[in-house]
Amino acid sequence: MLSFRDKFNKLIKKDNHTIRDFIEYFKHDGIFAILFIITFPTSIPSPAYAFGSSTMLGGFITIFLSIQILMGRQYVYLPEFILRKKFDVSYFRENIHGHMDYALLKMETIFKKRNETMFNTLFLKMASVFMILNAILMVIPLMMTNWLPSTAISAISFSYLFKDGFMFALSLIFSCCVIIFYYTLFDFVKSYILKNKERVYTLVKKYLN
Repeated sequence: MLSFRDKFNKLIKKDNHTIRDFIEYFKHDGIFAILFIITFPTSIPSPAYAFGSSTMLGGFITIFLSIQILMGRQYVYLPEFILRKKFDVSYFRENIHGHMDYALLKMETIFKKRNETMFNTLFLKMASVFMILNAILMVIPLMMTNWLPSTAISAISFSYLFKDGFMFALSLIFSCCVIIFYYTLFDFVKSYILKNKERVYTLVKKYLN
């Protein structure tokens, strides 16, 4: 049986695909395969650019797909005009594939098929809620709000693709910790601003001038 890495490498050998081709290729794993592919590149540690807006598109797609998981769908639903849309993977193959293939090879030594009872309706719905909350952080155009949430979603989706229930549970815990961390951070920043309004206003005014 081909691993996700083998399936992915086989898929990108051909330059042009429609979205429908992609979904039919991964079948019932299509939702999590898309989630992994759109979040993994931004889960690789690298300097932030565009003030952290690089993950906005991936965040919106994650929210859309996670809602479908929450609704109990096993196959991706997309409008017909999107399913017919073609995309060329040659750029991805030439510029990103090498790093992704190496990372997938390393990840295959950690992720193993085990504890499949974790992939029941309750935990899948829990995963979808955590992914939605992390995706909201990805959508926020601020630096430092993209890498950890993107990594959490990648870990959840990859552990599902490998049917590794143990790593799936750890990914859920990690995802929850990320959400708690940012909630605490935002609450601290909010409290600081409210207590130091004049100082913050002066600094912002000085920065804008």
